[in-house]
Amino acid sequence: MSLAVSAQRRLDTYRFALITFALGAAFLALEIREFAGMISSGATPQTSAFLSAYFTVVGCHGLHVTAGLIWLAVMMAQVAIKGFRPSVDRRLLCFALFWHALDIIWVWLFTAVYLMGVLP
Repeated sequence: MSLAVSAQRRLDTYRFALITFALGAAFLALEIREFAGMISSGATPQTSAFLSAYFTVVGCHGLHVTAGLIWLAVMMAQVAIKGFRPSVDRRLLCFALFWHALDIIWVWLFTAVYLMGVLP
């Protein structure tokens, strides 16, 4: 996303935004697949407090990524229609900050949920 914001040409902005969108959509697909697999094996939010927290926290992150993908599509439409005006540049920068905040939150979630779960 940083590359999309700092691109000087509209085509580069679209290219990097498309890569960002594809990676975000792939993340959501993996998350949905993981949830479906867990639920089909009997690991549901009702099974334990940990799984309840897990589905809530990771699911909430997934909803934020979904909102981010919608926001990204809207931003690319604005760039296409209005170009790189100062107001569009500012909105694009705000979106990039939102997207990077999701990255930071995911690093924390991954560490707390996945890595700490394998510690003895």
